[in-house]
Amino acid sequence: MTEKLLTPDEAIDLAYDIFLEMAPEHLDPADILLFNLQFEDRGGVEVVDTADDWDQEIGTLIDPDAFMEVWVSLYNEQDEIDDVFARFLISVEPENREYHVIWKA
Repeated sequence: MTEKLLTPDEAIDLAYDIFLEMAPEHLDPADILLFNLQFEDRGGVEVVDTADDWDQEIGTLIDPDAFMEVWVSLYNEQDEIDDVFARFLISVEPENREYHVIWKA
């Protein structure tokens, strides 16, 4: 029996839950305020194409098929991503719920 891989919606939910829990420790108070004020109108949490630079960020090569990248961000008036608060790399393997986060600097 093959275990079910993480779906994009599950990855989004997981990333958002982790974001809400960890943001106060990793973001500036001004960014948290901006996020809280603007997220309802301009916010997004979405799966994006897995970037090629994760090996530089986490120090090891990854299999892009084994992970999903999720961004927590705000959009501008043109519906383009304007401000990324966190980039998540989340394993799709059910037995390996590994994740990495790059927080807004």
